[in-house]
Amino acid sequence: MKKILLSAFAMLLAVTANAQNFTVEKLQSPLGVQTEAFGAHKAPAKANIAANQRLVGYFDTDDCDNYVGVQQLPGNSKVAIALTADDLAPYYGKKIAGVRFNLAQSETSTGVFVENVKIKNGAITENTAIVTSDKSVTSAAGAKNTGEWHEVMFDNKVEITSSFETLFVGYCYKQKSNNYPVGVNSKVDGPFFLYTNISSAQGGTGEAWYAINSGGNGLAIQLIVEGDFAPNSVQPLDFGKFVITKGKSKNVAVDFRNIGSKFTSIDYTIALDGKAGAEQHLDFGKDFGVGGTHTVEIPFAADSKIGTSTVTLTVTKVNGVENANAIKTATGTLYTVEREFVKRSVVEEGTGTDCGYCPRGHVAMHNMHNLYGDQFIGIALHQRSSMDPMYNVSYNLGFPSFPQCMVNRSNDFWDPYEQMPAVLKASLNEIALAEVTVAGTFADEDTKVNATASVESLVAGDYDIAFMLTADGLTGKTTSWKQQNYFSKGHSGNPYRSKSSMPEDIQFLWDKGSSYYETYNDVLIASSYVSDKNKATLPTLVENGIVNTEYTLKMPTKVALKEALKLDQVYVVAMLLDKTSGKIINAGKARVTGSTGIEDVTTGTEATVVARYTVNGVQVSAPVKGVNILKMSDGTTRKVLVK
Repeated sequence: MKKILLSAFAMLLAVTANAQNFTVEKLQSPLGVQTEAFGAHKAPAKANIAANQRLVGYFDTDDCDNYVGVQQLPGNSKVAIALTADDLAPYYGKKIAGVRFNLAQSETSTGVFVENVKIKNGAITENTAIVTSDKSVTSAAGAKNTGEWHEVMFDNKVEITSSFETLFVGYCYKQKSNNYPVGVNSKVDGPFFLYTNISSAQGGTGEAWYAINSGGNGLAIQLIVEGDFAPNSVQPLDFGKFVITKGKSKNVAVDFRNIGSKFTSIDYTIALDGKAGAEQHLDFGKDFGVGGTHTVEIPFAADSKIGTSTVTLTVTKVNGVENANAIKTATGTLYTVEREFVKRSVVEEGTGTDCGYCPRGHVAMHNMHNLYGDQFIGIALHQRSSMDPMYNVSYNLGFPSFPQCMVNRSNDFWDPYEQMPAVLKASLNEIALAEVTVAGTFADEDTKVNATASVESLVAGDYDIAFMLTADGLTGKTTSWKQQNYFSKGHSGNPYRSKSSMPEDIQFLWDKGSSYYETYNDVLIASSYVSDKNKATLPTLVENGIVNTEYTLKMPTKVALKEALKLDQVYVVAMLLDKTSGKIINAGKARVTGSTGIEDVTTGTEATVVARYTVNGVQVSAPVKGVNILKMSDGTTRKVLVK
């Protein structure tokens, strides 16, 4: 259940917006260490539930890969997920049996609860305890970023009915100024509700429920529901937007919530704008077993007409028997197009020359260029120190530490080396509802760049656009250009004991010394932001049409940076932004041309991957785990490590 921020919660968040200033803090792994901290220490326990019980939450698996705390708000607290009427509808007539949750090592919970919350005009008007338990549980001591799943069952079991508007399901714990007690799953998201005391000076109203910025994590809390479940009962979940080229078909990932005890096949119909096709059958070739939410690839065909269609998927049978679930349908939006747009993702990385762990960020950005070519757009924001010759704060994403990065401004920060590659890969699978084409020309004796952008879109609406200038090949001869390096041999901050214990692609840093002269790429040198305000504008997008815009960017005037610039390695980036969320929808990048300081640049294209091989010499069509050998369009060969 990844998208549950419904209208009622949107209003609630508006009411408690000041509490959004309080953000969950993640327990971080030791810098540079790629071991247990992000996955190997998943809580091992399987759900200790009976055959007639099911789990309901933001996710219904055992996944819990990090722990968080709201250290700005110490004291006795309660944390909860929110289950809406839509989440509860498949379980009407069943009973609330208990609560399952993941708690960090050595932490104690002093009780669990289920509360019915009623919301009117964006405010909580009623909050009623449905069932509680004061049973205390403590997770065993262990390494950091470990914990345990606990099941606390209720003595009295309350029936789930349509009278429940929203259920807060959670547990009590003690927040300290230095602990991370709350288990989360970084692969799902959902509202994070905290019962705590926030004073008026802090933007709160005293002791109450508040919506806290989750940092893109889903709370590891699940409601245990009990009852008689039909063996053949499946609910399809809404499957979002997807694009298919006219005359073709595509497999689309659809999530199915299995309420039953068996799940081997489905029969289903697909309707486009209300017109249903013939019933189809899909056999999975295995039994998914009891309960759980499972992702299945469903083939969809393009519509006969270009444009947008509402798609309705109806599961008529499960395991060859009539689907017993009360909710049999799910919807999505199909864009039938003449051609599909290329998806490009932007990684904005906070970095700095005085950041000793930032060299691994440089390596990660280099690797992504090699892996994805022009589908990857990197922007290195040198914002850690004003002594950095590449320092630029025309806009600030609020990096909590360095190195950190954002992928498509999706409101979460990632370690560029350990986490970003997986997030980037997933982002490139998102559909592109628009394509951005950008160009830039030097003007006024290379002191300005005139940028133009065209946006071809499948949808109509108001969006924003932002322009950036980046530069490659920057280096200098003064000490301010030296990159600090904590991965060097003998450095006290190096988390690795030997060169051989380091990942292959950063082993060269072992011999670089505690600081070294680096050549910097993707460096932000100018943007359309002035004091964090974007000055570029974009006409309203036209469905299946093209709009154009332009903006003039000023080249940097700082002497040290100007002297390092190579004008044939300056690039313009245009990013199409969702007006509400600020997320980057798509982007384009091009080398800036027309400089009076460049004698005769015949090509501005970067080398791209033309063939890929394993270390055994077998040609492959996509990245494979391990060392990949890349043959580039300029005739060179590169080795990259794919994790």
